[in-house]
Amino acid sequence: MDITLPKNNFASLLEHPLVRGLLESTSDGAVVIDIESRRILYANPRACDLLGFEENAVCGESCKKSLNSPLCTAACMLSQHLNGVQNESHDVYYRGEEGNRFLQAKARMLVIRDPDGTPIAGIEFFQDVSATRALERALYEKTSLFGIIGISPPMQTLYNLIEQIAPYDLPVLLTGESGVGKERFADAIQFISERSSSPYLKVNCAALTPSLVESELFGHRRGAFTGATTDRPGRFEEADTGTIVLDEVGELPFSVQAKLLRVVQNGEIQRVGEDKSRKVDVRILAATNRNIEQEVANGTFREDLYYRLAGVRVHVPPLRERVEDIPLLVDHFLRRFSEQATNRGKPKSIPQITPEALTELTRREWRGNVRELENTLRLAFIRVPDGHAIQLEHLNVPGTSKMIPAPPPSLATMELEAIQNTLERCGGNVSATARILGIDRTTLWRKLKKAQAG
Repeated sequence: MDITLPKNNFASLLEHPLVRGLLESTSDGAVVIDIESRRILYANPRACDLLGFEENAVCGESCKKSLNSPLCTAACMLSQHLNGVQNESHDVYYRGEEGNRFLQAKARMLVIRDPDGTPIAGIEFFQDVSATRALERALYEKTSLFGIIGISPPMQTLYNLIEQIAPYDLPVLLTGESGVGKERFADAIQFISERSSSPYLKVNCAALTPSLVESELFGHRRGAFTGATTDRPGRFEEADTGTIVLDEVGELPFSVQAKLLRVVQNGEIQRVGEDKSRKVDVRILAATNRNIEQEVANGTFREDLYYRLAGVRVHVPPLRERVEDIPLLVDHFLRRFSEQATNRGKPKSIPQITPEALTELTRREWRGNVRELENTLRLAFIRVPDGHAIQLEHLNVPGTSKMIPAPPPSLATMELEAIQNTLERCGGNVSATARILGIDRTTLWRKLKKAQAG
């Protein structure tokens, strides 16, 4: 939304009692940003309270530094608005200048223009939605998909994409850093697909020696090479009518890539040492942690194969870009470790984790992603005595910490606050409160009774 001033006097307009009163009375945070310098001209009391600023202390500071949101770098709302991308609102989180905040918010941008239409300032309005998001997590609204854990917007987008593409026999290229869970997404695609009851094979291309990779994938006939004492089908024949996962597909030798292209294009393979082709009906899911586009540009990966494999591109974001998923993952792994210990005859209860320890987990950079988090929690689970909570000292494994702020410390607390606030707004009307929260009255009564008992 844009507003054009009748006169070129924005500075005095900002000081006008009516304008100042409107900005100060709104329940939203409001930050006024100068277009040219991208410095903050004014922040209302609500914004200062939410972001931890002293009143007027933030004026003149860089908006990027002060708001400290990933959106500032990836897709600045003000820049997008000026470029014609005028979304109603954005889901963002702010970290504050010191990086010690974790404010989940719904934000929108208003641009102020002078009488000539030149943009002179932007007003970023934002609402605190931390309680709402915590309540959504607590009520288990799509927190997982076939073993994949996550509530963050990027994961929700991926869940929807997987559900859309899984029923179709398109090849899929899964990309992302090591440890993000690309194999889990491949499993989900297979589970939902019409081939779920057919063969499902996984091949780690990086583990195959260059001399045997062709034989492993496509098979060989007896006598084709030293040691080939019998005819042997390859992995593609074994996966016929089903699905094959080619993990680390970027490691395949260039010569083998041409034969893989033939499989993708025509559904044909040729065993090593044979002249005839064999038909196979296999869906291909390929995964790589390499920058595959750069590999194509360097000439180490065939461009035609890349476009064939990337019928659908699924990029799994690193853990540091979805820190709001960490509390769910912590809960998931600790429950699983407890079940595994019980199954081995060494029962151990599910440990709690202190707010300080959870904060530390959300600050780390997690170069090993979900796999590294799992290993860290497994060691902590082993070290903590049964019946005790995981403390900071149980997490002292090598690794650097990135100052990413912690999410709300307790989902149960945030859920209760959301219920109590809604109940208050509804004048104590339980039915209306349940309707707004999207839960039934029985569930709401149960949660209130549990909170009163606890």
